[in-house]
Amino acid sequence: MDIKIPFKIVSFIVVTTFFSTFLFAAAPPLQTIAITQIADHPAANAVREGILKALKDHGIEENSQYKIIYENAQGNPVTAAQIAQKFVAAKSSVLVPITTTSTQTMVKADSAHALPMVFAAVTDPIAAGVVSSLAHPGSYITGVTDAAPIEEQVKLFKEILPQLQTLGIVYNPGDNSSATPLKQAREAAKKLGVTLIEATAFKTSDVPVAAQNLVGRGVDAIFVPLDNTVLAAMESVLKVANQNKIPVFSSDKDSVEQGALASSGYSHFDTGYVAGEMVVSVLKGANPGDIPVATAKNLNVYINSKTAKHLNLSLPKEILNQAQLM
Repeated sequence: MDIKIPFKIVSFIVVTTFFSTFLFAAAPPLQTIAITQIADHPAANAVREGILKALKDHGIEENSQYKIIYENAQGNPVTAAQIAQKFVAAKSSVLVPITTTSTQTMVKADSAHALPMVFAAVTDPIAAGVVSSLAHPGSYITGVTDAAPIEEQVKLFKEILPQLQTLGIVYNPGDNSSATPLKQAREAAKKLGVTLIEATAFKTSDVPVAAQNLVGRGVDAIFVPLDNTVLAAMESVLKVANQNKIPVFSSDKDSVEQGALASSGYSHFDTGYVAGEMVVSVLKGANPGDIPVATAKNLNVYINSKTAKHLNLSLPKEILNQAQLM
């Protein structure tokens, strides 16, 4: 009998086990980026696209090192809570909720776990109870606000429509993202001598009725702030407005692509891109609480030239020169 054979077998097993252990130890742990949004509408979708583009630009895509998961609550708060709990239970590397409602839901689900979180498109993170300071968010949360410059927007609306005396606004009182813009719109309208007429919509099916209510009250134009409920039903606002040849202004650039007359603000894609860059920093080891809450970098003016033509409006050259036409 050859006594070398058992020795060779044992040597082979030892060497194989060593290299298997070495390779397993050398493989980096899988990092999971968990993205969710409250509803499917162009603004939130554009934010998500911006996040994914930033990740891709930094080499973060689906592979052996990274896993990107995404779920949409389709406007249902109960579903949003279930998604948040699922993402937290999975111990995701970074939680990325889009919009105020999704973020508040995620914060609640994550409160006992403190998983890193980067929110996107939260209009007023302090009022929403997400962070206590924009400059020093602290703890495990940071993100990007999409707060629109409301006073500048109303000034733009007044320049586009010099005869603007009454401005209708549609919003959901139950959406915290509407509270600050509504307050700022009231202040701006008063300062500029414009009467603000309000109509509420608690759910998307209420939006057409709210828009029709404003038309019946003789508004010169309708304004839609960054309100998830109203933006999800933007087509119905535009339908009512077009039938009555009333301009629609929005804080949402994507609404202009849909047919609103004008907007000024930050691109939702840019908002998402900045959030995506924050996610990259967190994946590399940065503490979210040490990263100040940010905004997108470029403020733009958007005009829908087809809508202007439909309304028989001649826009001032100084506005056209600075605007992006759609």
